Amino acid sequence: MKPVHPTTRPLALLAVATMLALGVALPVRATADDASEPRGPIVKTRKIAPGLTFTRIVRRRLPLRTFVLRADLAEAITFDTTIATAALPSRKVLSRIVRNHAALAGVNGDFDEGLGNTVHPFAQDGELLHTAGPGAEVFAVTRDESQTFLDVPKVRVTVTDRSSGHVFVLDRWNRRAAQPGEIVGFSPLGGTLAAPPPFSCSVRMLPLGPSQPADPDGVEREFVVDVSICSEAPLQPEGGVVISTSPGTDEATELLALVPGTPMRLHWTLGWSNVFDAVGGDPILLRNGTPAPICTSCSRHPRTGLGVTAGGEILLVVIDGRRPRWSRGATLGELRKILRDLGAVDALNLDGGGSSEMVVEGEVVNRPSDGHERRITSAVLILPGPDPGE
Repeated sequence: MKPVHPTTRPLALLAVATMLALGVALPVRATADDASEPRGPIVKTRKIAPGLTFTRIVRRRLPLRTFVLRADLAEAITFDTTIATAALPSRKVLSRIVRNHAALAGVNGDFDEGLGNTVHPFAQDGELLHTAGPGAEVFAVTRDESQTFLDVPKVRVTVTDRSSGHVFVLDRWNRRAAQPGEIVGFSPLGGTLAAPPPFSCSVRMLPLGPSQPADPDGVEREFVVDVSICSEAPLQPEGGVVISTSPGTDEATELLALVPGTPMRLHWTLGWSNVFDAVGGDPILLRNGTPAPICTSCSRHPRTGLGVTAGGEILLVVIDGRRPRWSRGATLGELRKILRDLGAVDALNLDGGGSSEMVVEGEVVNRPSDGHERRITSAVLILPGPDPGE
């Protein structure tokens, strides 16, 4: 498994890069006047697993405390994204999510829109959680861990009748009931928060196999029509997916023509090839080494960021904040500088504030600003070995 970029930074340079990232001089021998506190940050790094290190950076005079996971996906570890529970609404503390997935480490993921759902499009193990509006910013890793993407995705979901070749373009996935002229889709991941609507004409399709990479991009899965019906009661997925539209429309006539046994193919894409896992955030901090436009007047807060180095390593960074005696937090510009000087050429801001948290080997290593773990909607994990969900 070969990373996109051919080189990686030696771990021996991590402490020096971190000091430069924080804009301080290298430590010098303390004098009698300053022996109580070093001039430079205290940097402690330990190896968690082959390809994964954890670094704790402490600047006492500011104060500022930063926590860094550096993952080389060319080793026997895996980048993974997951919602907190089996379906929406999704909320659970990070330590429980890490434990449930037997992960080596993890950080919080995308922002929560307030109902236990992510703000941006999200994918896990080849399943699309939901679509979202324009302007969404998403980070993704290919299934073989060899390439990363950071951009505004081109989200598209279709269902194809393989017996006739007719393609149904879905307007949304796990979001809202269909308006006249729309066809929308629902999967078990939608749970009770994004369930098929009542008073609709719907088709339930049952899966025939696992999700597979599609050519040239996206993910596809084979299904077969189980039932097509117009009903006052919602048509439940029952392990499959449901596509739905408003009664009395041309779309309803088309869906009702799908008889049980009709072979179908579901295809979804973010516009990228071989992507099974994706997490959203806001804003993009770096793209191809170039700073992206960000809020320049934003205050210091706890922050969580995700970056990719020129060598293809993943950086997960958490900065504590809102604790004057412990850590003051960071602006978006300061988060970007820290990520950039740690080696990131691409970087994305994830959810922050009381949600900013890092768990390493089952331990919460930072101090969440709420004084306790906050229940979050999604997480970014580093797994030992292959992802069993894929």
